Amino acid sequence: MKNITVLCFDYAFSSVITGFLDLFSLAGVTWNRIHNTPSQRLFDIKLASQDGEPVRCLNNLLIQPDCAISDIRQTDIIFIPPIGGNIERTIAQQVKTVQWLQEKHEAGSQIASSCTGTFLLAETGLLEGKQATTHWGYIDQFSERYPTIQLKPEQLITNELSLLCAGGGSAWLDLSLLLIEQHYGHDIAVQTAKTLVIERKQHSQTPYFTNHGQKYHKDAEILDIQQWLEEHFADKINIEQLGSRYGMSSRTFKRRFKLATGDTPLSYLQSLRIEIAKKMLESGRLPVELITQQVGYSDSSSFMKLFKRKTGISPQAYRQAFSHTGQGIKSLERRSTE
Repeated sequence: MKNITVLCFDYAFSSVITGFLDLFSLAGVTWNRIHNTPSQRLFDIKLASQDGEPVRCLNNLLIQPDCAISDIRQTDIIFIPPIGGNIERTIAQQVKTVQWLQEKHEAGSQIASSCTGTFLLAETGLLEGKQATTHWGYIDQFSERYPTIQLKPEQLITNELSLLCAGGGSAWLDLSLLLIEQHYGHDIAVQTAKTLVIERKQHSQTPYFTNHGQKYHKDAEILDIQQWLEEHFADKINIEQLGSRYGMSSRTFKRRFKLATGDTPLSYLQSLRIEIAKKMLESGRLPVELITQQVGYSDSSSFMKLFKRKTGISPQAYRQAFSHTGQGIKSLERRSTE
């Protein structure tokens, strides 16, 4: 039997804590009961907080942990749920937890984080030079705070074997199934998924992204250029000459823009236009050809290829999933491989 410790802290997502607890408690049990074979609990799970005291979750639910983290002598897996409150405050309040995570990982524990919980894992320094993912809405903040981590926001899960991260929302379900597969094999993971009716997703969260402007930097001139691009995205823009508006050579402009935003000016403009197009697809029935023109492109075929490259799905599939008259997320999952 494998031992799992689920971290509990104030303003965590209670649904993820209790959902994770239920899922791993049922692994190896419910499937066997359904098929009239002997049940076998595969995981022993404990809830632990920094001091063993109750924690009040984001939805005001009070959770009483089983113990303090210092009471955990040995654990195979440590799970960090999403931070639902102020991230900086939570990190500041969990200094002992961060140190404990470092010690347990050194002793051989596998650590898995979900959504914004990856910030706590990143604080340990264990992810330096390694891949990680987090909720798409916090990628700028994460990149600014942890520049040495290879952030892969397009990935639903990053797997560094002893350090795993899941993206936003319900990605913890896929992460849980992956952990079960790693420790007990593919068949047990599939049985668990079938028992709980969990549909394994495409391993990407890019269709859900919204452009936050990548403005977590202090380069005032680049911020002005970003603002100008937001106001003139539909114009015919010469990237080579854009920096001259602010007295920069093309080479200096591109270097500073990349340093400030983490993206090239061209890729940034493309993402900005795609974001506007996504809003048009969500809110109306304009033909894709007309949307193409309104976001600054003349060739709808090239635009559709760009849209799919940036989001992972076609404009038509995006509209079907996210418009008011679309068929929702199931449509997105069906058509994401088209």
